[in-house]
Amino acid sequence: MLTVEEARQRMLDTITVLPTEPRGILNSLGAILAEDVYANENIPPFHNSAMDGFAVVSEDVSNASKAHPVQLSIIETIQAGYAPTTHIQRGSAARIMTGAMMPEGADAVVMKEVTELAGEQVTIFEGVEKDENVRFTGESVKHGDLVMSKGKLIRPQEIAMFASLNRSEIEVYKPPKVAVVSTGDELTPLGEPLAAGKIRDSNRYGICAQIEEAGCEPINMGIARDNEAETERKFREALDGADALITSGGVSVGEFDVVKAVLSKLGEINFWRVAMKPGKPQAYGIADGKPIFGLPGNPVSSLVVFELFVRPALLKMAGHSELLRPTFSAILEENISNRDGRVSFMRSIITSHDGQYYAKTTGPQGSGILHSLVLANGFIVIPAGATITAGETVEAQFME
Repeated sequence: MLTVEEARQRMLDTITVLPTEPRGILNSLGAILAEDVYANENIPPFHNSAMDGFAVVSEDVSNASKAHPVQLSIIETIQAGYAPTTHIQRGSAARIMTGAMMPEGADAVVMKEVTELAGEQVTIFEGVEKDENVRFTGESVKHGDLVMSKGKLIRPQEIAMFASLNRSEIEVYKPPKVAVVSTGDELTPLGEPLAAGKIRDSNRYGICAQIEEAGCEPINMGIARDNEAETERKFREALDGADALITSGGVSVGEFDVVKAVLSKLGEINFWRVAMKPGKPQAYGIADGKPIFGLPGNPVSSLVVFELFVRPALLKMAGHSELLRPTFSAILEENISNRDGRVSFMRSIITSHDGQYYAKTTGPQGSGILHSLVLANGFIVIPAGATITAGETVEAQFME
């Protein structure tokens, strides 16, 4: 059997980044930037006030106090969005609003709260130093600065910066469109009564949600029954309209050979046994230059294999550089023995107290117990053959 790391690396080595496309900035959230972004103007574009108050010559008021206030003449009021028209000289001041352009001659702003206004005179009860409460031209970024590098995840703050730089459109990596097909005669669509021997088709919905959570676009292709011709038609249709295909079910030993036979027709597909629990049987390969991921049919196995293998692959396709979720140490709150010859990824509840993480499992860990994942917010990793007692540390990761 392959180790988790071996299987994942073999997979990632074959994954290529998708082409880029231009997008309006309001449609770029969650995408990966595909260009270096430089400032074509200063931000802010001019010296401006950091608060409501009075623009002054700092030497006039540097020693002002409640005991020795300073009185200045107001010669102008400057609103945000308007250019000042006067030059501030010693003994004078301009009333100024937050973000308003600083007038010539002034080199500091006294905040409104330490002043008293009477007609065209302002009394100042607290001194300021030169440059105090002033935002300077290019303080955030200067013309020509590299503001964001290719490969950056676009968040709301990046979108705000694009707008500040007068960029309404940017180049991003295309997020993958991922087709999802459930397989098996035993599956019953939502809304239909369960007949004897049938089960609900839950995997497809969970996988589509995982794809969306990873910032990609799921394409729900429904159920492929255990008929080779129908399954092949559906798989080929899925590949025609998507950048990748995920199938669920039909890849473990002893199952019908329909899925395996069809996948083998489509391209170079490897059927792997990975030394992990849950999720030992898997399939992966390339058809028409597009990756195909064959996931196990058990609900927990399907979702766990997606998290550990498919999610990193999709992130790479979308241009991400950080592909794996961070891992950390957690103190185990129970005794756990893994007598299996495979590493176990156990669904767990991870909490934090006083800067330390703690973990306990969600109960029975069978690969068909989907509720164990509903209760969990992460995994703990128990090596093959290991016995770990409460109080010892284990490797952990969040899955949300």
